[in-house]
Amino acid sequence: MILKVFSTKREIREFVKNHNNRFLPKLTTIGEFLDKCIIVKNSSLIDNDLKKIYLYKALEKINIEKLGLKKDFLNFFKNSEFVLSFFNEIFLEKRRIEDIELADTYLEYAEHLEVLKNLYYEYKSLLQKDGLYDKTTMDDYEINEKFFKDLSRVEIFLSGYLPKLDLEIIKNIPVEVEINFRVTPFNKTLISKMFGDFKEGEYRFDLHKNNVIEYKPLNTPKNIETEHFSSRINEASFVFASIEEMIQEGIKPENIAVILPDESFSEYLRVLDIHNNLNFAMGDSFVKSDIYILLEAIYKYLSEKDEVSFKKAKEKIKEFEKINDFNEILNFVLKNSNMKDRKLLDEEIYKISRLNELKNFSKEEILHFLLERFKNLTFDDVAGGKVTVMGVLESRGMKYEGAVIVDFNDEYVPNVSDKDYFLNSIIRKNALLPTRKDKESLQKNYYYNILLNAKKVKIAYVKNEEKEPSRFLYELGLSFGENRDEYYSEAVYKISKPNFYEYNERFEKPEILTPTKLKTLLECPMKYYFSYVLNIKNDDEKEYFGSKLHNVLQEVLKQKPRSPEDYYNRIMQKLLSNVSKKEYFEIKSNWDEKIKQFAYRDFEELSDKVYTEVSLPNKKYKNFLLQARADRIIGNKIYDYKTSSKQDYLKDLTQAEFYKYLMPDAEIYFWDINTSQLIKVDPAIKKLEEKIDSIEYITKRAEEKDKCKYCEYKFACLHFES
Repeated sequence: MILKVFSTKREIREFVKNHNNRFLPKLTTIGEFLDKCIIVKNSSLIDNDLKKIYLYKALEKINIEKLGLKKDFLNFFKNSEFVLSFFNEIFLEKRRIEDIELADTYLEYAEHLEVLKNLYYEYKSLLQKDGLYDKTTMDDYEINEKFFKDLSRVEIFLSGYLPKLDLEIIKNIPVEVEINFRVTPFNKTLISKMFGDFKEGEYRFDLHKNNVIEYKPLNTPKNIETEHFSSRINEASFVFASIEEMIQEGIKPENIAVILPDESFSEYLRVLDIHNNLNFAMGDSFVKSDIYILLEAIYKYLSEKDEVSFKKAKEKIKEFEKINDFNEILNFVLKNSNMKDRKLLDEEIYKISRLNELKNFSKEEILHFLLERFKNLTFDDVAGGKVTVMGVLESRGMKYEGAVIVDFNDEYVPNVSDKDYFLNSIIRKNALLPTRKDKESLQKNYYYNILLNAKKVKIAYVKNEEKEPSRFLYELGLSFGENRDEYYSEAVYKISKPNFYEYNERFEKPEILTPTKLKTLLECPMKYYFSYVLNIKNDDEKEYFGSKLHNVLQEVLKQKPRSPEDYYNRIMQKLLSNVSKKEYFEIKSNWDEKIKQFAYRDFEELSDKVYTEVSLPNKKYKNFLLQARADRIIGNKIYDYKTSSKQDYLKDLTQAEFYKYLMPDAEIYFWDINTSQLIKVDPAIKKLEEKIDSIEYITKRAEEKDKCKYCEYKFACLHFES
């Protein structure tokens, strides 16, 4: 019997659909195949999420903070994938952390590697103690002879890269192994690492005999069109128009694929696909399910006392608070799940119920574990149409006559994981690990294969002041195309032309006015209505650099730095603690010198007692209570920190006017840290009163549409489209 091994399950489904013979061979994916190939004596393969729990146990005696990770369970669980990926990459290439230490000749990562080494050996020890293993911790393995008992040949259809350990396992299996692969300009180096030097072409290769069975030369990609747009939503118009164009040219819809370098783009397509012409290979995320939304609301209330979450699930939160047992939590999940959700959850809950280690965690921690695990679940897109929408990894091994690729921008193509920021390419090369260039080349190869397989390809990217086309376009020798905003502008509206409504709802005057509230009321009453009246808050938890610097300065000033150098060192130390390697490099390159200049200049201002985050005395104006908080006060001077590169704060002095109104004798300074300037301003109190008197308490939209560009409510308001 022959076993055929594919990269993805979608590839298997496509093979079955096109298979004419009565009897199918055995079929599996490469991941499943490699797991079944080996046996580790007296050990069982560990569950993926259980790895994180054992890793958490392992860090009990280790200073994990040196890696920028927090030691508490909730934060570590969220970020532990970085550590596991690092272990996985090293040991699958049959390297050890000691090999990385030797390659780090300048000791750039010495401290980090020492922590990771200690963590790894403690993790490995805990697994072995409980009779468990993952591929990174096994010292030895045996080939599973029973698995190959009835097989005469294994045929592997390789679309990516096999690390050294996986290739070693395959070389040791006791039956004939035939590998089918394609050599292109972009994967030539990786193929060489696996099998030796090959010229470009398609190969059937006998691995045991190291012999080419069949060779075919490569075709050249042709009929590729490239166009660009000013925004992503306009790319959606391009997608539907391109599909229609391909169908008119005779390509069947089931032979057309829409490729998404960033799968979040699917949300645009889901909204606009009102006739269900698309099917989404990535499925529908479980995070949209009723049970996930409920569990998330309970978790947010338990961890943050979030009032909106409490209102959303008041009764269920009260019910959950009475639960004290691990199994009761799992039963609560199933009891509150509908039939659709339970189809996915029944097996998951059964697996989780067997993870006895979870029983020692708090309710909040268990809930966090469930949310992290459930967020990776997806519903199959059973009601979808004939045109397939997929991510680039899902496209491996697939062949489509028509391909539409969007988001062909530098930030997405090629897209390499952030974990590659941890070790630089020189160390990776010296340690015989895949470099960032290798990984980018592999991604490029996936796209190149899409171009090779298709009769017609249409590529789109966004080009504006913030986004540039992928450099990969240069390497492919493709035209950069023209801006087609106007050409495709009607495509989406033909599908679903939105109705624009004018909100003319009056709302109550606020009792309390702050600088932010007043500025919002003046610029866009509609935004104020969404944010303060309807209480719709932005869910983005990202902490911006300006906010982080404010908090750091508050902490450092309480420590009373002794000198300008001490002041600078304390600021940078706190800014760079608990950050990813990527954030570390960004802060160092963008802010190090600016912070130094600020610290040396600002230290001169610290001669008197320093008060930070000061609530100024409240004052009444007509029926309003005016309130404001100053970043810092020294003597009669109020300081406000600014990090923006635009200096917009000098055009609108509302904030300074508040300070002057509440403390008339104070001097007002803006500390522009971006330019290292201490700027004194002299705002007019009368101006503030005029602004307050001019407010209209009706839901009007901003007069300047430029302000809509980055507004978090723009898709609810649609002012930018009207």
